[in-house]
Amino acid sequence: MDLFDGPVGSNQVHDFSPGIAPNGLFWTQAIEQGSVKVQLGDGAASMRATNLPEEDAHTLLNALTGGPTEPSTVSFDMRWTGQPPLMDVTDAVHGFTGSFMFSTVTIDWSAQEAGFSFVSDPADTTSTVAAVMGRERNGVFFSG
Repeated sequence: MDLFDGPVGSNQVHDFSPGIAPNGLFWTQAIEQGSVKVQLGDGAASMRATNLPEEDAHTLLNALTGGPTEPSTVSFDMRWTGQPPLMDVTDAVHGFTGSFMFSTVTIDWSAQEAGFSFVSDPADTTSTVAAVMGRERNGVFFSG
């Protein structure tokens, strides 16, 4: 999650992420089992985490080049509400298949580190620009 002071990208002051794994995977980390709930047929999904350990690299460039970071934590509660119909999509050339529906999403988000904390506006003030929820199979799971 990037926090900016001013127009997007002009004066970035925080960049929270789990870092880059030795295998090159980035912007991805495990969260507790049960933190993600999906009832796709009912058009509902949620993802929550509390005090998830992250690193604050302060800028995207610093994060991507392995610069210094500060230990931090983030907490969030995201909720998707589906807007049927469910659409099946398969792309054999790129190796994925899934069932998806457009949705709205709300989020409460906060971050903490030594000398800094941030709390988002309430979830009910969220404005969805674009959101989709669904189930997908790709890679080695595509043909199975």
